[in-house]
Amino acid sequence: MLPSPRLIVMVAAAAPIFLAGAFVDAFAAIGIIYLLALGAAAALDAILLPRRRRILVERTAPERLSLAVPERITLTVRNLGRRSLQVRLRELLPPGMQARPEECAGTLEGGTERTFTYRLTARRRGQYRLSAVDVRVLPAPGLFYRQFQVALPAEAHVFPNVANVKRYDLLLRRGLTREEGMARLRQLGQGWQFESLRPFAEGDDLSRVDWKATARRAELIVRNYEVEREQNVTVAIDVGRATAGEFEGISRLDYLVNATLMLGYVVLRQHDWFSLVAFSDRIESYLPPVRRLQNLERVARALYALEPRLVEADYAAACRFLDLKNRKRGLICLMTDVIDREASGTIVSYMAHYARRHLPLAVTLADPQVRSAAGRPLAEAGDLYVKAAALDVLAAREEALQAMRRMGVGVLDVEPPQLTPELINRYLLIKATHRL
Repeated sequence: MLPSPRLIVMVAAAAPIFLAGAFVDAFAAIGIIYLLALGAAAALDAILLPRRRRILVERTAPERLSLAVPERITLTVRNLGRRSLQVRLRELLPPGMQARPEECAGTLEGGTERTFTYRLTARRRGQYRLSAVDVRVLPAPGLFYRQFQVALPAEAHVFPNVANVKRYDLLLRRGLTREEGMARLRQLGQGWQFESLRPFAEGDDLSRVDWKATARRAELIVRNYEVEREQNVTVAIDVGRATAGEFEGISRLDYLVNATLMLGYVVLRQHDWFSLVAFSDRIESYLPPVRRLQNLERVARALYALEPRLVEADYAAACRFLDLKNRKRGLICLMTDVIDREASGTIVSYMAHYARRHLPLAVTLADPQVRSAAGRPLAEAGDLYVKAAALDVLAAREEALQAMRRMGVGVLDVEPPQLTPELINRYLLIKATHRL
């Protein structure tokens, strides 16, 4: 039970009366009578406060949330009493979750129910437990709040951003992927793998005419081609200290995880084989090659529990593991970070090793803050040292990336927000140019 602003104002109103009573005795008597009446009203209001059992609260929330995507949560409040209530609700959230708005408020008439909505955003993947809701009600008119907690235990599992997958699928149906910065999937008739024969149509390339079939049917017949299928794509994610930083409140690893899930969706949609390994100083997770879109759930679950570890990644062990699992030529995407030529020498040498039999692609996240510091005009004396350090980091990093390119390793170095579309575009370009 807490005093309402109305009660605080009414108590404060007695001060001028007693101040006047210092000069006129009648005002002192009035002030005493006023306080006695106010005390009686407050005691009666406290007795008539609605009981907890007369206010029911229910929460409706999805069990699966997408990382960094606001999800709609509803709180339904039922007033079993007769008095109108002002209701305020606040969810008790675990660290790593945010609610917007933080507090829901409204009026609830007697014998009715009302639904309040807020958006819940999770900043880290994993399993969370929603415990209780703080409830504060004020009858109209009332002098005291009734405040209590309603235990509403529930588990919420935060997965990589599956909302992007649904959005991309919708864009594909509408043909709007190019406007969103992603290349369109190559359609039937544009690949190099024979699929079927069909009658010639206006606009068809004459080089696609099948002359033997044309001679048999006495009409022009063309070959239908499709994009090559059942090619191998493997993603190796470094979950060591190189990917342990944050950008805009989201860990660098989560950007890599979200991009991997999206790449897995596109690969499976193309009927290619997709596999995944996460490593630090040990193998953290492994997903054997899968094909067909219904296996996307397995990809999401393999990425679900990955967390960065503050250890040095063992690239040698990871490469030996990949060598055992990848006999057939394929695309190997190594997601990590490159600091400089010397520190990244191991990465460079092992990626060059893959260039002999596979198509290696090093995916790294550029730091926008370092680039901003390198390009910022000098305003103070201290800015000179910051800019010099930033330029030195960028130069050393570029030297390491250039060393990979010279050894035949593909490099995708982008800022975190652009990682997903750029990675999808690179995969589709590799498919389009038949490099696998």
